[in-house]
Amino acid sequence: MKRYLLLLAALVLFGCSSTPSIKEMTVRMGDTGSIEISDMRSIVRNGLLTAQVTLKNDSSSNLVSYRFRWLGKNGMVVFDDEAWKPITIGKNQSANIIGIAPTPDAVDFRFELNQYK
Repeated sequence: MKRYLLLLAALVLFGCSSTPSIKEMTVRMGDTGSIEISDMRSIVRNGLLTAQVTLKNDSSSNLVSYRFRWLGKNGMVVFDDEAWKPITIGKNQSANIIGIAPTPDAVDFRFELNQYK
């Protein structure tokens, strides 16, 4: 009986430490509803966080802009000067976007997507 209680407690604790969803890691601005973010991954390479975001467009050709917001251990922004980058995604096309943190202090990120004006 004690084993089952310990196992249940461990499952509850591990279940509470889940990673954020794609929706929670994305900030949308303007009319970007036709762009789907189908995948989001990250890895540390050479001491820098590298992020990959896959965008998919099911609508007509769409011009949007994006940037990464790099966060430190405490959730605070560690680099705030990243410029918006425009990208055109054609109808029924996908695009992989790669971002590399500018500092080793970045341990997390948010992906910002904006309607290009």
